[in-house]
Amino acid sequence: MGMDYKIKNRKSKMIKYFITLFLSVVPFFFANGQIIKVNAQFDSSAMWIGDQMRLRVEMERQSDVRVEFPAWLEALPRSIEVLDIYPVDSMQTSDGMFHYFQEVLITSFDSGRHVLPPLRFPFVIDGIVDTIATRPAYLYVYRIPLEEEDGITDIKPIYELPVGWADIFPWVWRIWLSLLVVALIAFGIYAYNRRRNNQPIFGAPKPADPPHIVALRELDRLRGEKLWQTNRTKDYYTRLSDVVRNYIEGRFGVAAMEMTSDEILAGLQNVGFEDNNLVGRLSKLFTLADLVKFAKAQPLPDENETSMLDGYLFVNNTKIDEQKDIEPNADDADNSDIRELPNDNNV
Repeated sequence: MGMDYKIKNRKSKMIKYFITLFLSVVPFFFANGQIIKVNAQFDSSAMWIGDQMRLRVEMERQSDVRVEFPAWLEALPRSIEVLDIYPVDSMQTSDGMFHYFQEVLITSFDSGRHVLPPLRFPFVIDGIVDTIATRPAYLYVYRIPLEEEDGITDIKPIYELPVGWADIFPWVWRIWLSLLVVALIAFGIYAYNRRRNNQPIFGAPKPADPPHIVALRELDRLRGEKLWQTNRTKDYYTRLSDVVRNYIEGRFGVAAMEMTSDEILAGLQNVGFEDNNLVGRLSKLFTLADLVKFAKAQPLPDENETSMLDGYLFVNNTKIDEQKDIEPNADDADNSDIRELPNDNNV
């Protein structure tokens, strides 16, 4: 009996030794041959209330293991608020393992102990489906301590930073830009009005020529174009009457361009013009011009020449700087025409 007890006791010790040896060796091989690893942890286990912290979830696997990255954000407790979610990143280590990780920026306004429960990662290897889970993570949120002698204090006033050039520059730029736009618009309006009035944009405008200078220049141009000689009689009388009408407006202030022939003669009488000889010649010119323009009359060449002479005569004998007294004698008037007009057999 004593021998049997010793043998049994020795066998029992050997069994315990082998069990202890097995338990110490198996974790070593398991750790070195592990096919997948997962982990979830906070940057720190504690923070002040309202502070920010990152939560990092990692997973490492072999190339022949298929793992689903779970929607683990749903496992966060409501007391932890998510501020930002960073994308999943991956890398391959030197030993052929694939490493995946994702970070989330969090905060909490609830003091106390918060628990992130284990996150489960389903995986498949050699047709076998299994699940691996992380360890729970703990986060302690502390309130900011208040000194007893101070107690609860009022909210501090807003601190006003000194105004610098970086604050002033945007407003200065906007003001200058607005002024530039207004100046460009004003210059555009100014330039448009100057061009419309046939005035130079820059510099003082040239003094306008006296009405008689303008009229004589236009009569010379019309005489040189020889319109009635090329069967353009209507254009000839239209241009001739317009030249005389414009001269009357500039010289006597009568709105001749808007009046009929009779109204023009009446307007001249209203401003004190009483030269019957010139009025008669002017009336004849306007009457003949109206017949050509509206009745398609065809004046004789002598009548066309006389109309041009009457235009020159009226301008030369009514201009302000060299106004002359015209005698009612027709012969004297004709001699005056010849002295004032250039020598041209076609007129």
